[in-house]
Amino acid sequence: MGYFASLIQRKFKDVAGKRYDTVVKEYREFLLTEEEAVVPEVASILMPLDYFVKEIPPALYETLSTYKGATVSLVYIIDMEVIRIVEDSLDEAAIQDFKQKRENFGEELLKQTVSELEAEGLSVKSRLFSGKKYENILELAGDHDMIVVSKQYGASTTEISPLSSVTLKLAQTADIPIIVY
Repeated sequence: MGYFASLIQRKFKDVAGKRYDTVVKEYREFLLTEEEAVVPEVASILMPLDYFVKEIPPALYETLSTYKGATVSLVYIIDMEVIRIVEDSLDEAAIQDFKQKRENFGEELLKQTVSELEAEGLSVKSRLFSGKKYENILELAGDHDMIVVSKQYGASTTEISPLSSVTLKLAQTADIPIIVY
C-alpha cells in the first residue's frame, strides 16, 4: 500500500461507502499519488538564453547537477523581429553593428554558462542562431525532457508582470516539465 492510500485509510478508516470515495477524490487535488511522486527521467535539458537573461542564479546550477548524466542544450536566440525593426529604421552600418553586438553578447553568455554548467559536472552543447524565440523553443523542446527558462526570457519583467510573455506562454503550452528561474 502506498503512502497516499495509507494516509487516506488511516485518516478516514471509519468513513464508509460513497463518502470515502469523495474524500479520496478531494484529497487527490492536494496530494501526489505514488505515480505522480516519481521524478521523471531527465536525459536532456533545453535551456534557452537571450539578451534579457542577465544572470543565472548559482542555485539553478546546483539543481541541474542533480540530473546526473543529463546533457544541457544551451541555445541563444537572437530575435528576428527585433532585427527586422532595426533594419527598417537604421542604415546598413548601424544594422551590422547591432547584430555584431548581439552576437558577441550571446557568445559571451554561452561561454560563461557552458563553463559554469561543466563545473557542476554536466555535459553541455551550445549554439547561437537568429529566429523566433517562442516557436523555436517549442520546436527544440520535442527533442528534450525538460525546459529550463528564465522568467525574463524574451522580455524584461516588471512588478505587474513578473514573467515575460514568452516564458508565460512556454509554461502554459510546453508538453514537458519546465523550470522557471
